[in-house]
Amino acid sequence: MTLASNFTLFLMAFMVDFLWATTVSPLASQSPLTKIHIIYIEDDYDYGEGTPQPKPNSSLPRLTTAQSTPQACDYDLCVVQDVPCFMLSTKTKCYCPGLTGPEQVPEPPQLRELKQRASGEVEVYWCAPLSTITHYKVVMDDEEGHGPVFSELSRNGTIQGLKVGSRVCVVAVNNAGFSVKNDRSCARFEPQQTSQAALMSGVIVGCIGFLVLLSLAALLLWRRKSCKKSGTLDGVGLRNPTYSANETI
Repeated sequence: MTLASNFTLFLMAFMVDFLWATTVSPLASQSPLTKIHIIYIEDDYDYGEGTPQPKPNSSLPRLTTAQSTPQACDYDLCVVQDVPCFMLSTKTKCYCPGLTGPEQVPEPPQLRELKQRASGEVEVYWCAPLSTITHYKVVMDDEEGHGPVFSELSRNGTIQGLKVGSRVCVVAVNNAGFSVKNDRSCARFEPQQTSQAALMSGVIVGCIGFLVLLSLAALLLWRRKSCKKSGTLDGVGLRNPTYSANETI
């Protein structure tokens, strides 16, 4: 036999042995099975959100809705205040209404009332605008730019020598200028009847009413006396034995 024939026979024998080993004992080459002990560990993460979320700590204080929501400051723009709103906000953590800055001309105040006192002075009441204010002025039309000055926290002031029919205006002032005068910040001084005049009128009306009642009472008393006197005369005539209906007295 030639060398090629021998090599062919050797290759065929090797393939037969390999096929026999793989078909007859397929588990011969596998390693023996071993048991694996699985340990389950619980964690505190929520994998559904994609980001781990730790559980809340019950020992930490929780913020309520009232604590987390800022509250408006108890600051009435029409009432005299002791401190500016920003100081109240710093102390109580409340928030103030928005104000325009000092570089802008202030908005006009609101003139609420003109009230005349018994002494003749006039009390002016107003509400502050939502602007940065340094002071206020109360002026009349015939005195342009002149008038008493009041502080930024003032909401009322007294003026003297005001004539009936004069137009009074409250002007807010800051470094940028003066507020404009309009129907909101101005009013005509038309005083109502003073308390003394009203009292005198009441006294006069009361006196007149008393005199009328007294006159009516006197009239009724006179009529009553007249009726009694007439009845007495009739009774005397009936008791007189010499009197008869046919005789003439």
